[in-house]
Order: sequence, then structure tokens, then C-alpha cells
Amino acid sequence: MDKKTIKNSKFEINYYEPIYTIGIASERLGVSVHTLRQYETEGLILSHKTNTRRRIYSEMELDKVRCIKKMIQEQGLNFEGIRQLMSLIPCWKIRTCCDNEDEECKSYTSRKTPCWSTKEKCKYPYPDCRDCEVYRGLISCDDLKKFLYKK
Repeated sequence: MDKKTIKNSKFEINYYEPIYTIGIASERLGVSVHTLRQYETEGLILSHKTNTRRRIYSEMELDKVRCIKKMIQEQGLNFEGIRQLMSLIPCWKIRTCCDNEDEECKSYTSRKTPCWSTKEKCKYPYPDCRDCEVYRGLISCDDLKKFLYKK
């Protein structure tokens, strides 16, 4: 899929490649391990899980957590409010997968959770929602408005 990289003087990091353990991610973000697990449980972020079920995160997830923290701390939103905002992202338009099938699409009919965390996945799912352009496209808080008005 996309190959966005972060250049450092010594090496490049694939922005989407999960490389940080939950402990390192929590340390870099200034949040507890419990908070990262809670964000995942609430459906706000997706972690990559190894074969041994360890959670690992990419730079993309770290940026998403920064956005979530900003919404909570600066804008006073709670998890329910953030989920409902994210559920408004018109994924069916971004992915153009449901031309005349809007009522059949669980992401379209659900107004309580973002498409990547619905229990019933979309009609044309990716093997991993972390690879979907909808999940990958919403990284910073500034992206939310762009997504809501897309197309």
C-alpha cells in the first residue's frame, strides 16, 4: 500500500509499519499502557497484533492518539463524542464501494462507531482495516473536517 516514510539522519521509518511495543508507544505519547488499551477497546485506534498477541503500533497510530488526546483535553470530548464524530466519516464515498447499496452497508447505517470498529465489517473489507484508506487517512484532528466534506 502507501509508503510514507519519516526520514531521520540515520534511517527511514515506514509511517504505517508497526514497530513500537505498547510500552514504548505509551512512553513516547506520555500516556499509560492502560490508556492505549482503552482507546483500542473504545474503537478509536487499531493496533497490530503479533502472532503472540502483543500489541505494536506505527507512527500513524501514535499520531492518531495525539489527536484523540487533543480532542479530550482541549475540546472536552469524551469517547462517545469522538466515536460519533468518527462515525460520520463517509467511508462509503471515500472507498466508492456501495454505489446504490447504502442501506446494506453497516458502516453507512451505524452512527455510533467508526467503520473500522464495527462488529459487522463492510461489504468489501480489507484483510486488515489498518490498511484501509479511511483508517489511514484520518490521522490528525485537522483531517476530520476534510473527510467529512470529501466528495
